[in-house]
Amino acid sequence: MELKGKTILITGGASGIGLEAAKQFLEIGAKVIITGRNQVKLDAAKKQFPALITVKSDVSVAEDAALLFNKVLEIGGIDILYNNAGVGVPAINLGVPNEKHFKNAVYEMEANYLGVIRLNNLFLEMLTSRKEGAIINTTSILSYVRHFWKQHILLLKRHWHFTQNRSENICGLSIVK
Repeated sequence: MELKGKTILITGGASGIGLEAAKQFLEIGAKVIITGRNQVKLDAAKKQFPALITVKSDVSVAEDAALLFNKVLEIGGIDILYNNAGVGVPAINLGVPNEKHFKNAVYEMEANYLGVIRLNNLFLEMLTSRKEGAIINTTSILSYVRHFWKQHILLLKRHWHFTQNRSENICGLSIVK
């Protein structure tokens, strides 16, 4: 796939892996849109790379995802959806009853799992209408291994395999691995 001239949407693009990916895509001539929850980080990214298009958006919020989709339509659409946004809540003692266990798990699932599915569902028709469209799913959970119990890691690994297998079964969609 020739990336020069392609439009790429990177969620969680204001820092870390997402910002580095944005930088590299810009260097090869792609048009890059980044999203994030933190406007200060988005502004800093835009200052560092003026060609970036920034959109404040939280993948865990359905209304934000819909607004993001409409904004992307206004811009002219995308060729690549790069699902990079993710959250990690520091582990707390699961042996002690605490309402935060459930609340934290829901937050992580909304951002790390359901957010990916939500955006894939929103953008899939757009991506398959392109001559070359792709979805990239990134995870960096292993950087937080010391903070998570094995069950969290296994759940996220299952999610990654699910999205990988689901993406491979979509006709006409290039898979970037």
